[in-house]
Amino acid sequence: MTREQLAAALRRIAAEQVEDIERAVRDGHKTIALNELADLTRQLKGLSAALKKAPARA
Repeated sequence: MTREQLAAALRRIAAEQVEDIERAVRDGHKTIALNELADLTRQLKGLSAALKKAPARA
């Protein structure tokens, strides 16, 4: 994964989840907001794990 691909993936994940979190907070749904935050954490950890498994580039 190139640096640009990583940046794009991070932007996409963050934008989608933050939008959902903001909507839940705005609507007064604390549990949904916390679930969305947990989902964001899960996605970022998954991306991190995938990057750790990827072969190092010279």
